[in-house]
Amino acid sequence: MKALNHCKGCAGNITVSDEPVIYYSDPELDLPEVVKDELYQRRLEICKRCPSLQYGTTCMYSGAIVSHRAKLIEKSCPYPGSPKW
Repeated sequence: MKALNHCKGCAGNITVSDEPVIYYSDPELDLPEVVKDELYQRRLEICKRCPSLQYGTTCMYSGAIVSHRAKLIEKSCPYPGSPKW
């Protein structure tokens, strides 16, 4: 079983899995575009090494769960002055 991390904005009984995020595409729905798995993994590795990662899940600057933000094509790293990806 994969380790679970607590989300800082959630109640104590809510956890965030470290399983990869999977988005499904459907032309009928207005779903966000996502990056390919290789780029997703590179983004996550950068986030894991970032000193602004809190609780192992959350970006200090955006407040987002990094495993979700890293998957979305229109998102970028919010690190001030010098985005990391």
